[in-house]
Amino acid sequence: MGIRQWLNEHPTSATWIFGAAVALALLGVVWQIAATRKTYPSRSPDSYFTADDGKTFFVASSDNIPPWDYKGRTAVRAFVFQCDGKKFVGYVERYTSDARNAILAGKRSPQVERFGRELKKPGDRDWVKSGDIAVEAKATDIRCPDGHGLPEAVEPE
Repeated sequence: MGIRQWLNEHPTSATWIFGAAVALALLGVVWQIAATRKTYPSRSPDSYFTADDGKTFFVASSDNIPPWDYKGRTAVRAFVFQCDGKKFVGYVERYTSDARNAILAGKRSPQVERFGRELKKPGDRDWVKSGDIAVEAKATDIRCPDGHGLPEAVEPE
């Protein structure tokens, strides 16, 4: 008995077999698409922070809005650079209390981000307000500690 004859004699079975083959083929296509699609992170990326004015730094979630309490100390965001493989904190950042409260209340805006931050270099006594490009440039002008080469920004892994 040939295939054509069997199909003619068993049309219901042939329909089920054909349907199962199509379903398996579609499942294979979906599987391939799902396996190669890009995934998007489900949480915020990490950032560097410091609780000792840049002497040391640690990695924590960017969901922390500086200044925040870290093991009983005040943590601020640390911008880490490296020269010749040696990492160091180039400058630190925190939000003013008004800006931090706005962010925590879900009212983050470009104005809060632009004018609600304060910056300083480790060891400096005074914080400078963001919003004035010339003032910010002084705080964010980073040089290698030995004075040679250009520092390279480092992101947490």
